[in-house]
Amino acid sequence: MNINKIFTCVFLLITSHVSIASDCLSIKVIEPIKVNDKTERMQSIKFDKVKLLHKDKSGICLPTQDTYVLAFNEGVPFITARLKGHTPDITLIEKNDNDYALIKYYAGNKLQVLKGYQLIGSELYELPNFTLSGNVSSINIIDGLINVENNELVEEKPTNSVTLYDFSLSGVFIKP
Repeated sequence: MNINKIFTCVFLLITSHVSIASDCLSIKVIEPIKVNDKTERMQSIKFDKVKLLHKDKSGICLPTQDTYVLAFNEGVPFITARLKGHTPDITLIEKNDNDYALIKYYAGNKLQVLKGYQLIGSELYELPNFTLSGNVSSINIIDGLINVENNELVEEKPTNSVTLYDFSLSGVFIKP
């Protein structure tokens, strides 16, 4: 290979990275988030999964690791929640005259996380003390209660545990 061909290859490689970096968008809509509406009255609410894009140290445009929830207010999009993971799905529940959005997502391997939000209009307000996690990808919402399954090693034997939780505006608590 002669020096001109090497120079041309290096030049094309560099310019392709520069053009990718200069075309770096600030936000990218990935897909709509699956919404399980248990209220049957919030059918017009739509949420999208988005990633923020940034240039890394070498100038390449990459998505951040966090996932953002995009909502719409009178057709205008806005970011309503930040999740430290991926693959979210939302369950909408009405309980004690309040509307809730429970967002499940994966934070790594089989670690599933559930965060609770109060839903007012199309906006989400994070509830205090409301983060649950299950290490076997099994968090279920049944009749307004949350069922979380975990696996732990006790005396060198794997043991499954299931905990039932209830929640309110003040957070989540173990169901007695």
